[in-house]
Amino acid sequence: MFLVSVVVGAVALVLALRVIPADSAERGEGAPSRLDVVGLALLGPGFAAVVLALSQTAFALWQVLVPLGLGVALLIGYGIHAARAASPLIDLGLFRSRSFSASVTIMGLGGMGLFAGLFALPLYYQQAHGHGVLAAGLLMAPLGLGGAIAMPLAGRLSDRLGARGLAFGGAVVAVLSVLALTRIGPGTPEVWPALAALMFGLGSGCFSAPTMGSLYRTLPGPMVAQGSSVLYMLNQLGAALGVALVTLVVQTAGSTLAGLRGVFWLAVVSCLVVLALIPLLPGKAGVTEPVREGVRA
Repeated sequence: MFLVSVVVGAVALVLALRVIPADSAERGEGAPSRLDVVGLALLGPGFAAVVLALSQTAFALWQVLVPLGLGVALLIGYGIHAARAASPLIDLGLFRSRSFSASVTIMGLGGMGLFAGLFALPLYYQQAHGHGVLAAGLLMAPLGLGGAIAMPLAGRLSDRLGARGLAFGGAVVAVLSVLALTRIGPGTPEVWPALAALMFGLGSGCFSAPTMGSLYRTLPGPMVAQGSSVLYMLNQLGAALGVALVTLVVQTAGSTLAGLRGVFWLAVVSCLVVLALIPLLPGKAGVTEPVREGVRA
């Protein structure tokens, strides 16, 4: 499984060298900033410690309190460091933009809901229907297919129609599809959760692509790199938290099926919050809330 990632990474490296333009001093962007080593040392372990704490099954043990307290302390330390540093790893001033904050929050919650489903559905197919690993993996294909269809189409349409309408429709579809997954049981034919997963992928793609596009429209050129870093980081953090919460819910439930239903309810709540945040996204292209360059938290 990990060797597959080596092949994918090698292909990505070759494509990056061939497709991505090299930095040039002629662009007038000045000398590149140095890596914020202190910020990296605070931010990475801080997030890792929080995820570790949330993956535990009891909230009164030292195994939870110690990493949680350490993670919160490191993240607070990063906030203090970022406010003083000349070139912080992540400029917290980006979050002063309502549109930017809404975009990265939507992507984080979307990642949490999506990966919760990716983790829970194979368990359902194996535990409730007795399928093997290969069959469970093949039954997950509709979820990925829905996202693969929706994201490029929604990305193009959002340039013409704006982000809000497409994202709102996608979030509604995502809520309804995950709500349907809360009703599955041992006697449910596999075709119904597969169709619900397909619709979930379509809905997620329809709100993810416009949200990413709207985020980049709110940022001036020199801040795109930091904005994309925040977007990717929070999306991956949401995914990690989603998997950790899936483990917590399943282990604390009375039965595996009850735990999986609880996971889908968690995804419903995540998608509902996404739905509530979509009105904060910018409208059509050209009507945005720009982020001011050089803002400090």
